Amino acid sequence: MILMRKTNLLLLSLIFLSFHSYSQSTYLVGTSQVSIEPDQSLISLHLAGYGIPKEGRFTLQWIDQGVIPTVTAIGGSNEKLFIVSNNELFVLDSLQNKSIWGKKGKAENIISIAGLSRKLYGMNKNGELLATKINGGAKWEKICFVDHSVTLIATDGNKLFAANTNGSFWSADLSENKIEWEEIESINKTICDIRSITANNGKLYALTIEGTIYQCEPGNINSKWLKIAYRNGVTVKEDIGYIAFFRGRLFGVSKDNHLYCGEHRSEGNLSARSMAIKRNEKTVVIVNVDLCGLNESFTGPLKQEIFLKNHIPSQAVFLNFTHTHFAPVTQDLLTWQEHCQRPDSIYLNSIVKAGILKSIDNALKTMAPAELFFGRGSVDIGYNRSLKDHPELYDNDVDVVKVKYTEKQTESYLFLTACHPVFSTAGTLHYTISANYPGVARKLVEERTRTSNSLFLQGTAGDIDPKDDGEYITGEKLAKEVIAVLDRPMTQLNGAISFYLDTVKIPVSPWPKDKIIALRAENIDKTGDVYAEKNVKWCDLMFKYYNEGTMPGSMPVYIHTINIGNWKLVGFSRETTTGYGLRLKNFWPDKIISVAGYTNDVSSYLPTNMHIEQGVYEGKDSYFWDGMPNSFPKNVDNTILNVIKSLDR
Repeated sequence: MILMRKTNLLLLSLIFLSFHSYSQSTYLVGTSQVSIEPDQSLISLHLAGYGIPKEGRFTLQWIDQGVIPTVTAIGGSNEKLFIVSNNELFVLDSLQNKSIWGKKGKAENIISIAGLSRKLYGMNKNGELLATKINGGAKWEKICFVDHSVTLIATDGNKLFAANTNGSFWSADLSENKIEWEEIESINKTICDIRSITANNGKLYALTIEGTIYQCEPGNINSKWLKIAYRNGVTVKEDIGYIAFFRGRLFGVSKDNHLYCGEHRSEGNLSARSMAIKRNEKTVVIVNVDLCGLNESFTGPLKQEIFLKNHIPSQAVFLNFTHTHFAPVTQDLLTWQEHCQRPDSIYLNSIVKAGILKSIDNALKTMAPAELFFGRGSVDIGYNRSLKDHPELYDNDVDVVKVKYTEKQTESYLFLTACHPVFSTAGTLHYTISANYPGVARKLVEERTRTSNSLFLQGTAGDIDPKDDGEYITGEKLAKEVIAVLDRPMTQLNGAISFYLDTVKIPVSPWPKDKIIALRAENIDKTGDVYAEKNVKWCDLMFKYYNEGTMPGSMPVYIHTINIGNWKLVGFSRETTTGYGLRLKNFWPDKIISVAGYTNDVSSYLPTNMHIEQGVYEGKDSYFWDGMPNSFPKNVDNTILNVIKSLDR
């Protein structure tokens, strides 16, 4: 009996020691990545990050599918692509056999066609609408007379659209017994000369003679015709004369009778990546998203959805953006050119939002016991672009967290540094979707360590530009240093998890009305000048705030703090400049401190007093692009940092 008691006590002691050891050094960690590349059905999206060139940076490129018969009309359906050539109707069933066009019969005088369900509609030179069955030979029946001026038709859902070359549009509901035409939003008369139209997924597209494609949503009362692509001479050189949808993809025919398939020009590396870390009853999720940014108006409700689904409070979800200038627009940029003021709703909600949620779900599902280690190196990839007399104002730290799984014998990594991802402003890369140098660095780290799901966090890079020429040079430098840190002794992280999300409201004094009037008058006649047009839009936005009584009285700055044992990760909202990170790292001598910008909300720059006093871009001009009522007040950095110090999170 005594021996049994001693054995039981020894067993309990071993269990206690094992649990105590686990509680001191082991966490549950899971990682995940989900692609947020745009779907090809979205045709063409505008890239964020630059308000220039005036013509825009769109993602469409054309992929040559070969020569086809001479085309005078093209139309598609979910299953077939049709062309009219020399008054004959031809059909293509599969791109696998794109050289085999089946002849369906006569199409005399037909100048526009569009497929819908089991019917193919045609418009002839006399302004008559005809129809034939999609399957079988062509046997055209007259449906109705439309108008002699109508030369173009398109279909989507139950809708039939008609247009003339002057940019006037009509729609009719084909589910009704009688076709009745209703006029819809016309294209601005200064951009008419419509050559071809098509429709898909609730959107209507128009191609002009100059090769520009416009898009609108006829069912949306607030929809306008917006440019989504043009012949930029770099990534789009083809002289496209006709467009149509086939199996959800946009196709074009050039004036020299080549068939093209439209797709996004992309490096294919945009992703949402998550790292979930749990200790006892507390879980935090660190998320890295390859976007220029999102605003709190989007991330706030998103975090609420995460809480309802995963029971993780908003303070525990750290959303950081790489700030690549080569991801599609995901914010309201109201003083920019009209074609890039609003994000595409399908991309924002069905791809970006869904991708973030899925990456978090997968990270939580894959959590496994792991030990965490921290290391710090340095890399010379950037410089302070605005405060050039202060080269010391560049934080070259490279912070690395290693996740070492205790049961799976695998590893994952998180690394952070501060530098704008802005390669390149010229050539084809300027129009290419890309995660930029953070994507290059992640890929190289994963390949060379044979791991996956590494996360990059953007530091306080608001005033830091890269010093080298090319994303591959900078990505290589960063990856090399991350691996060097992993090869050196690292500090193990031990202890509890805590998290805080604080708001510092900075008062703002809006411009007086007379000053706004003067600025508008100074810029109104400078049509074609991007900066003058931006100023006019800013003035109009300020008057809108005044007239509606919605002028902001303060500019909130969000401070997000995650503590994991002896490691403190602090994230600032907005495009935080270097001075914040450099000063904050001195606040807690007994802690390992990493500082990120671009966290939870990227609505403007966050300058220091030096930027404001010297009148450089981050402290002055940038707020016009961001639609703010004014610049931040002097000593904003002291105000914010004093609050952080007093809270002592």
